[in-house]
Amino acid sequence: MSEGHSVHLAYETLALVTKALSRLEVGDVGVVRFGKAVEVLHGFDGAPFSDAEGAKVLGAFGFDQTATNVFSLIETSIKVLTEAREKKSMSSSSAAELWQLEIIISDGICQDHERLRALLRKAEEQRIMIVFVIVDSLHRSTASTSAAAHNPSQNSILSMNQVSYKNINGRMELMMERYLDTFPFEYYVVLRNVEALPEVLSGTLKQFFERSSEL
Repeated sequence: MSEGHSVHLAYETLALVTKALSRLEVGDVGVVRFGKAVEVLHGFDGAPFSDAEGAKVLGAFGFDQTATNVFSLIETSIKVLTEAREKKSMSSSSAAELWQLEIIISDGICQDHERLRALLRKAEEQRIMIVFVIVDSLHRSTASTSAAAHNPSQNSILSMNQVSYKNINGRMELMMERYLDTFPFEYYVVLRNVEALPEVLSGTLKQFFERSSEL
């Protein structure tokens, strides 16, 4: 996710999300970056997520990696969040029953949806709710045609298609389907401008608290 507008939107989204979560005092806040590899930038056992710490974390993002390993991110997230819960359980008997929230900010492009879906089920079993904020980087391509300029939606992830081979009556046939129809994340939102983020974040937190109170 290295296109200029997308990077700017991702920075703004990350800054607003982390600041909102820390000021709402929803609990400990951790931040990781991911591409080919996953790196924890601010762990749960570190200092409180202050404005100074936030600026330091933002400075560590480059958005210049050529690949994003979402599966590795989820694997690492489950491990980090589980360890954080176990540490909390030592001082609070109710910590083991708490739900944890993970917000992913990326362009939404990921591989092997079925494999991811199985890992996401594991996360939910461990009381981890994962919300994917898709920065819709496709709708402002620097190489867009004049037709795309008149109709930005055709360059959006909302209109992105993918092809796959499926076994139909013993024959392998090429199928085309909307990318988001097989998107493995149950909770996701497509973000096209940062002005919509406060409403998105408010809705996400509301859904999280409703979900955690149900189970």
